[in-house]
Amino acid sequence: MLFKLESIDNAQVIKIAESIFFDAVQEFDGIVQQAEDAGCKKVIIDLTGVEMICSSAITTLVKHHMSTQKKGARLVIAGCNQSMLRIMQLLGLNKLMFFAADLPAALQL
Repeated sequence: MLFKLESIDNAQVIKIAESIFFDAVQEFDGIVQQAEDAGCKKVIIDLTGVEMICSSAITTLVKHHMSTQKKGARLVIAGCNQSMLRIMQLLGLNKLMFFAADLPAALQL
């Protein structure tokens, strides 16, 4: 199983086991939507240990960031490695979205 959804400290946390490529984006979108629909104020995408994600997965992150904002909630990206974080910075997403070094830090936001 690539994605695991759990509730931790009033947040919906999606733990990802491996890199996300195009063939898994639909499943990724579905589980993030499921987390949003749970009605929590925070959805955390835990990328700890994930080497890379494709551009379609990044688009999915942006889509759900905007959707959670409209609902008065927050999407937080946790555990991004340096190369993924650099890509997010080049895209300007570090100014748009919330990032945390790891899951415990994301839970504190």
